[in-house]
Amino acid sequence: MKQPFNTRWLLAAVLVIAGALTCQAQLRMGVKGGAVVNDLRFNRDVLDADNRMGFVGGIVADLSLPITGFGVEASVLYTHRDNRLSDGYETFKRDYVDIPVHLRFKLGVVGLGRIISPYVFTGPNFSILFHEDLPTGYESSKTYMSWDIGAGVELFQHLRVAANYGIGFNKAMRSVGLDYEKTEVQGKDRFWTITAAYLF
Repeated sequence: MKQPFNTRWLLAAVLVIAGALTCQAQLRMGVKGGAVVNDLRFNRDVLDADNRMGFVGGIVADLSLPITGFGVEASVLYTHRDNRLSDGYETFKRDYVDIPVHLRFKLGVVGLGRIISPYVFTGPNFSILFHEDLPTGYESSKTYMSWDIGAGVELFQHLRVAANYGIGFNKAMRSVGLDYEKTEVQGKDRFWTITAAYLF
C-alpha cells in the first residue's frame, strides 16, 4: 500500500538546506549616509512641487549568499524629504524611518575583485512616518512603500558608493478639506538617492 506523503520530511529538508545556506553566508554590518532628491508628483494639475534635496543616514546589514555574486542588503535609515510648491511659499517636510531591502548582484571584474566590484540591486523600501511639517489642508500617510532600482561599486571590499531611483507605490500624502472640484489631491514620491556606506 502506498504511504501518504509526509510533509514533516519536506519541512525538515527545507530547514536543513536553509541552515546550510545560512552557515555559508557572510554577514557584515556598517553605516550609511547620503542625499536624496525628492520629486513629489500630484494626481492633479492644481499643484506642482519643485525637486528639493534631503538627506539619509543609518545602519546597514549585508548578507553575501553562497550563490556566486548574490547578496541581500537591508538598512534602517532616517530619511528627511523636502519639497516646495512652485509658488515658493509652502513646503512639504517629512521625516521617515526607511527600511530598504535590496537583492544585490555583483558583476565580477577578473583580477580586480578585491579592489573594485560593480553591482546592481533592486527591492522594496518600507517607510514609516514619524514627523511632518505640511501646509494647512494636507496630511501624510503613516506608512508607504516604494521600489528601488540602482547600481553601485564596492571598493577594497569595504566602501560602497551607490545611486538608486525609487518609485512610490501608494500615496505619500493627500489633501484634507480642500475643494479642488471635489476631487482629493494625492501626492506620490519619486526620488533619487546617492549614498556611501562603509562595511566593517
